[in-house]
Amino acid sequence: MRRRILLSALVSGALALAAVLTWSQHRASTRDAHLDAARAALGAPFREAPELHDLEAGDALAHLEAARELGAEVDQEVAEAESVAFLVAGDLVSAAGALREAKRPGWTARTRLVAAAIAVGRGHLDEADEHVREATILGADLGDTDHRRALLFAGDLALDREEARAARDAFAELARLEPDVAAVHNRHGLALEALGDLAAARAEVARALELDPELVDAWVNHGRQERAAGETEASAAAFRRATELAAGRGDAWLGRGLAALDAGDLDRARPAIERARELSPESLDAALAEGDLLRAEGRLEEAANAYRLVMRDNLHHAGGWVKLGNVLFATGERADAAFAYRQALERDPSLAAAHNGLGAALMGRDDGAARVALERAAELDGADPHPLMNLALLAERSGDRAGARDAWSRALERAPGSPVAEAHLEALR
Repeated sequence: MRRRILLSALVSGALALAAVLTWSQHRASTRDAHLDAARAALGAPFREAPELHDLEAGDALAHLEAARELGAEVDQEVAEAESVAFLVAGDLVSAAGALREAKRPGWTARTRLVAAAIAVGRGHLDEADEHVREATILGADLGDTDHRRALLFAGDLALDREEARAARDAFAELARLEPDVAAVHNRHGLALEALGDLAAARAEVARALELDPELVDAWVNHGRQERAAGETEASAAAFRRATELAAGRGDAWLGRGLAALDAGDLDRARPAIERARELSPESLDAALAEGDLLRAEGRLEEAANAYRLVMRDNLHHAGGWVKLGNVLFATGERADAAFAYRQALERDPSLAAAHNGLGAALMGRDDGAARVALERAAELDGADPHPLMNLALLAERSGDRAGARDAWSRALERAPGSPVAEAHLEALR
């Protein structure tokens, strides 16, 4: 009898041990499955997720938390994954905490990128630059995906710092490594645009849209470029497509409103600009666009007040000073207009529109200074006929017929068929 009891106890114990082992194995298997799922979410190749913020961090973080509950050890790999997941989720404090654990055994390209993103979030751009440089080196040594992300990050930082050549070089190298990624071509286009190579810039953005017809950033950039080239209909179509793809993009609605302004369609411009203001209340460009709209509606005093209100808190914005100067000039307040143009030039001495505006405002008051300003404007912008037209008018006022003929002729080279220039030239013969 005792043997039977003992045998039964041994069998029950063995079954219990087997159940414990089975549960332990199941627990370990489930934990490993969660870790694998997190790795998959955070291991997308560059072409699928060019930036760390493109990774599926929400799912990864849920899997990592589940793996922890099942006993996963926080080794370097787990800590690194957590730092990325927290970063993408916008939790910089938790990302920094996980990063401390992840970098303890040594830096990787990815931990450098996380550190750079945290530094940017805290406004420490020099620190971010250093981390990105190290990430580029580490990634190049390993030949991994994060080398590409580091190049992209380096280009973005250069664009933010208005270092267009450095940005172009980073994106050009990246386009060589990843020729079929739309985001790369789009950014390369921005760098080329900043360098003044507009034809190449438009080609790069067009290539981005060929690769990804739903890339909203590229549609916005395409709209801007077409607008700058005077292609009003193409610009309007690009911004309209951007708002169709992303109804919550303030910059897309702003572009749509400005394109409508260019076409003289004030009925469409107003709701688009108002929508941009709703979506991007901190946008300086959207605030200035309200002044543009008022000016187009002929409400010049209101436009001037709108510009003044914006500039009160944005004294650094040279373009805003030019807009204010233009509307003040239109209302006949030439002294105040000249002051606004000078404010613009203090902030950006290379702004041709400010030199032209200043020259126009000074005509009849200080013709010598006006001539200097207009000549500088004509030199800075080789396509704009207006500085030359103003110089021609200035020459006419002083009785310099030869100088006037020369200036009108040069203006016609920039604006063939201009009826104003042709009429003045005919009168001077």
